[in-house]
Amino acid sequence: MKKNLLAIVSALAGLLLFAAWSSPDEGMWMLNQLGKLPWSEMQKNGLELTPAQIYNPEATSLKDAIVLLGGGTSSFISAEGLILTNHHVAFGAIQSISSTQEDYLKNGFYAKTRDQELSIPTYQAQIVMSQEEITTQVLDGLRAEASPAERADSIRLRLRRIEQSTQKKTGYDCRASEFYNGVKYYLFEYQVLRDVRLVYAPPTAIGNYGGEIDNWYWPRHTGDFSLMRVYAAPDGKPAKFAKENVPFKPKAFLPVSAKGYEENSFAMIMGFPGRTFRYRTSAEIQLAKDETLPLTRGFFRKRMEIIETAGKNDRAVEIQYASKWRGLANTYKNYEGTLEGMRRADVMKVRQEEERKFLEFLHSKPELEGKYGGVLSEIAKAYEDLKQFNQKQIGYTNLASGSDIAAISLRFNNLANHFTKDSAGTSKPPESELQSLKEFLPRGFRDINLNVDKELLAGLLLMNAGLPPDQRLKIVDHVAGSRTGEQREKAVREYVKDLYEHSKLTTLEGCLKLADKSADDIRDDDLVKFAAELDKDNTQLQAQSTSFNARIGLLRSKLLEAWMAWKGPDLYPDANRTLRFTYGKVKSYNPRDAVHYDFATTLRGVMEKETGEDPFIVPARLRELWEKKDFGPYADTRTHDIPVAFIADLDITGGNSGSPVINGKGDLIGIAFDGNWEAVVGDYLFQEELNRTISVDARYVLFVLDKYSDAQSIMKELVIH
Repeated sequence: MKKNLLAIVSALAGLLLFAAWSSPDEGMWMLNQLGKLPWSEMQKNGLELTPAQIYNPEATSLKDAIVLLGGGTSSFISAEGLILTNHHVAFGAIQSISSTQEDYLKNGFYAKTRDQELSIPTYQAQIVMSQEEITTQVLDGLRAEASPAERADSIRLRLRRIEQSTQKKTGYDCRASEFYNGVKYYLFEYQVLRDVRLVYAPPTAIGNYGGEIDNWYWPRHTGDFSLMRVYAAPDGKPAKFAKENVPFKPKAFLPVSAKGYEENSFAMIMGFPGRTFRYRTSAEIQLAKDETLPLTRGFFRKRMEIIETAGKNDRAVEIQYASKWRGLANTYKNYEGTLEGMRRADVMKVRQEEERKFLEFLHSKPELEGKYGGVLSEIAKAYEDLKQFNQKQIGYTNLASGSDIAAISLRFNNLANHFTKDSAGTSKPPESELQSLKEFLPRGFRDINLNVDKELLAGLLLMNAGLPPDQRLKIVDHVAGSRTGEQREKAVREYVKDLYEHSKLTTLEGCLKLADKSADDIRDDDLVKFAAELDKDNTQLQAQSTSFNARIGLLRSKLLEAWMAWKGPDLYPDANRTLRFTYGKVKSYNPRDAVHYDFATTLRGVMEKETGEDPFIVPARLRELWEKKDFGPYADTRTHDIPVAFIADLDITGGNSGSPVINGKGDLIGIAFDGNWEAVVGDYLFQEELNRTISVDARYVLFVLDKYSDAQSIMKELVIH
C-alpha cells in the first residue's frame, strides 16, 4: 500500500509567526516567507498542516511534489513519476505527436501500458531542490559611482559566476533570480528531468470545452487536465529518453481527493507564476495601457487571423499551428481583459492615490525624502524616453518571432557572424551553435507551412509599415517605401514572394546543406540578407533597451527600498517564475450589480452549453453517462451531479496553469487553469472581492479517467482519499 506524503513528513518547530501586512488571501509568497503568514487564521479556516510540512529545506515536504513543466506547473500524483497538469500546458506535447492520421488533439490519448507512453523531447520537468539568499554576494562592494549600465553588468557577471560555481559543486541546474526589483537575490537549484512522456489527454471536446469563447470567463465547464510521466536512468539520475529508463521516484506526491469541498473550505496553491507588476508606478502603467498592450494585441490578432484562415479548410495546417494559435489567443484575450480591467477598476487612479500617500510618508521622513523623494519622477522621465523606441521594439519582436522562416534566417545570420579561424586557419562556427541549430531544424520544420509562413511575414511587415515613421524598422521602410494602401501591400507581398523563391532556407534539406557552408555562402542567401538587415535594427534596439533596462532597474530597486521602508519588510515580491505559495478559500462572488456567481459548476452545465458545433460539442459517451446518471463515487452530495470546476480567492497568474489546488490536509482537490474576466487586471492590481482562480475539480478528473475513458491502469496508480 502506498504511503501518504504527510505520514512521512516531520514538522519543524519554532517558526516565528507574524501577521501578513497584505489583504487576506492576497500574495504569491516565497516559501521562506511562510512563517510570516497568519497561520492561526489559516488553521481556523481548515489548514491542518504546519509550515514545515509545506516547505522544509532540510527534509521532505509538500514542496517536493511540485514540478515546473513547460510554460506551466504540474504535480506528482503517484510514486511512479506520474504528473498532473492542464490540457493546455500539455497542448504543445499533444500537438507535436498529432497528425490527420493520429489526431490526438481531437480524439485524446491514453497509454494503457508504460511502453505505449509517448516521448515528448521538447518538455522538461524541473524540481526545486533548494533556494538560498545571495543578496550580499551580489550587491556588496559594487562601486557607488558606477553608471547604471556598469552596475547592471557587474550584477549579471556576479550572478553568472554564482550559478556556474554552484552548478559545478552540486550538478544541479542553478538559476539566480532578483526579487523586489533587485533589492534581494536568491539562487535556486533545480533537478532537471529530460525524459517526459505523455500518458493521457482527454479529447479536445473535454480538455478545451468552450475554447476561446469561454476563456477567462466564469462559469467554466472545461476538463482542462492531462497526465504525463517523468522517467530517469535505472540509477535514478536524470537522463535523456532511452528505452531502459524507469519511472522517476519522487520524494513526495499528492493524494487525490474524491471528497470535494464546501464553500469557504480552505485551499492553497504552490506553483510557478510568471510575471506580475503589482509594484509598477502610474507612469509605467500608463504606457502599458496606452501603447504596449494594445499594440501587442494588434500584432497577435493579425497572426491569429492568418492562421485561422489557413486552417479553416485544412486540418493538417490547423494541427500544425494549433499550439501557436492557442498561445496567441490566450495572451490576446488576457491583454483585452487587462485593458478593460484597468478602465473598470480605474487602476491609474488607485495607483496615483497610493503614490500620493507614499510621497506624504517620504515627506515626513527627511532622511528618506532626500534619498528617494525623486524616484517617481525619475521613473516617469525614463518612460518618456522609452516611448522613443517602444513601438519599434514591439514591431521587431513580433516580426522576428511571428514568422518561423524569419526566425530561422536570424539564426543563420547569427551563425555566419560567429565564424572564427581555428589553429589551422580554417574559418568555422562554434560547434555547439552549429549542433544546436541542426538539432532544432527537424523539429522546427515539422510545424511550418510555407504558404502560411509567407502570409505571416507579409502581414507582419505590413503591420510594421503602419507604425509612425520614427518607429519603423529600416528594412520595412526599404520594402514599403512611401507607398500606401494597395501599392504598399503589393510591394510587400512581391518582396516576400521573391525572398522565399530565392532562398535555400525554405526546406529542411536546404537549411541543413547551407549550415555546412562557409560564412560567405550563408550570407549570400536572400533570406539571410533580409535577416542581416533586420539585425541592424535589432542591434540599435538592443543597445537602447540595455541602457533603459539598466536605468529603470536601478530606479525600481530604489522605489522598492523606499516602499518597504513605508509598508514594512514583509511584502510578497512580484511573481518571477519561481516557486510560490498562495492561500485562500473556495468562494463565490458578485461580479456586478444584482449578479451572483456560485462557487462550482457541474456536468449539467456542460450539457446546457452544448450547441453541436466546436467548441461546444459534447462527446456521445459523456452525454450517455450523464443521462444515465452513471457517476460512480464522484457525484457531489450538494448537487447530486458531477462537479466540473470551482473558484477560490487564490492569487495566481500565468505560469500557475496546472498548479495543484490543495486542501488543508494536503490532498489535491483541483488543478488551477484560469482566472476570471473581472480580475484579469490582477497582474497589476489585486481586488479582494473579485479575484478568483478557476480550477478543474479533482472529481471530474477521476470521473473522466474512470467512467469516460476506463483508464484503469492510471486509476490503480493513484492514492485516492
